[in-house]
Amino acid sequence: MLDSFAGELGNMIAGSLSSHAFNQGYNMDITPPTVLVGEAKVYGFSKAFRLPVHLGNAGTLNLILAVDLQ
Repeated sequence: MLDSFAGELGNMIAGSLSSHAFNQGYNMDITPPTVLVGEAKVYGFSKAFRLPVHLGNAGTLNLILAVDLQ
């Protein structure tokens, strides 16, 4: 259930960021979120940003924003 929540949270964040970028005059495509559990390597992107979200006693959720600049 937690993995599904993480995917939906990714959808909401990516959709909001994409809408904001579009309103600023940028063209942006988003893809469905990928939920990574454990160790993983992802290739094929120009840049990636890790955004830690601290959830109090529940721990930290790391959001990874992978960007492919064209």
